[in-house]
Amino acid sequence: MPDKIKIKDLLLRTTVGINDWERKEKQDIIINAELTLDLKKAGKTDDISNTVDYKKLKKEIIDFVEKSSPYLIETIAYNITEICIRKAGVIGVSVEVDKPGALRFARSTSVCVERKWRTFFISVGSNINPKENIKNAIEKLKSISEIRVEKVSNLYTTTAINEYGEYDLSLPKFINCVVKAETFLEKHELEDKLYQIEKELGRNEKGNFSPRTIDLDIILIRDQDKTVFVHKDISERDFLYFCITEIENNISGLPFHPKEKWIQKIRSGEVQKVSLA
Repeated sequence: MPDKIKIKDLLLRTTVGINDWERKEKQDIIINAELTLDLKKAGKTDDISNTVDYKKLKKEIIDFVEKSSPYLIETIAYNITEICIRKAGVIGVSVEVDKPGALRFARSTSVCVERKWRTFFISVGSNINPKENIKNAIEKLKSISEIRVEKVSNLYTTTAINEYGEYDLSLPKFINCVVKAETFLEKHELEDKLYQIEKELGRNEKGNFSPRTIDLDIILIRDQDKTVFVHKDISERDFLYFCITEIENNISGLPFHPKEKWIQKIRSGEVQKVSLA
């Protein structure tokens, strides 16, 4: 069972609400924050550097709340969650913001926001100026504050596939790799980030088989060592499977591809390992 740090019933006053009187008078809010993390090392060493300093965290929460004047308690909960989830070692966060007396005949109204770090494997491919575009795509991924790029697989050339699922030698070859990244974004939020990178690098359409500057797709999601999403492309394209297993080779739930066939493709030159240099 995961370990927890809880800050309970933190009573603060701030300007929050949509009514005129709420913009003039500060109101009470009550904050409860629950952080999930591994406290084993802190328990054994008795060293505060191996845990979250919750006194400092409380001060950060107070500083944020006192300097803000949002219309919604949802905004407060969301931002406090972001403060907490970025702390070293934190796996997940749940934040509840309670506004007493917000509704007539109700003791209080509250909202709860939850976030957790998960592992995403992202396929990266290009057959238009591929080395430059892949390098730029990975750098853009690294620049997003909600994402931590952990590892990048080797890069391999592969033959383009047409709309009929056949290899098409008339099209430029792709260079492909897989990126392992940690993020607390939801799948659709990460997809939006990937789509924005594609647009910035000149990708106009998704879903066609024409040459492309960059193609970014979520192909695998892991939640605390459990596989929760596997893209069908892993079954159909062996290079994705072997790029993933280069990064992490003990993942359950993946469709299997014989290693001997992959080695043969490399030896025959059908697939070639390349570098971005």
